[in-house]
Amino acid sequence: MNWVLASVGILLILLGIAIWRFGLVGWLSNVPKGGEIIDKKKAARLGGSYLSLVGICFMAFGYAVGNLPDQTIMLIVACYIPVNMVVLVSYLVVQSKNMRR
Repeated sequence: MNWVLASVGILLILLGIAIWRFGLVGWLSNVPKGGEIIDKKKAARLGGSYLSLVGICFMAFGYAVGNLPDQTIMLIVACYIPVNMVVLVSYLVVQSKNMRR
């Protein structure tokens, strides 16, 4: 397992859990400081779950780098990038519906 990727994954998971558990929506960069959030718990849950998902992916990449052949890793990364972009855009759309303009 690649320890750098695993460490980043663990850090992102812990950050996501902290945001979700304690409602630290101020730590999210896509939530404006002066804007009004309709539901802070929902915003914290969305941000925390997305960060935890990305952390799990980093840990999976760490495992893949250490144990799988290079062509398999390239295929995984090539599939991960568009899937992550779709998930990111859907997260941002749902989060924007949770804010007043």
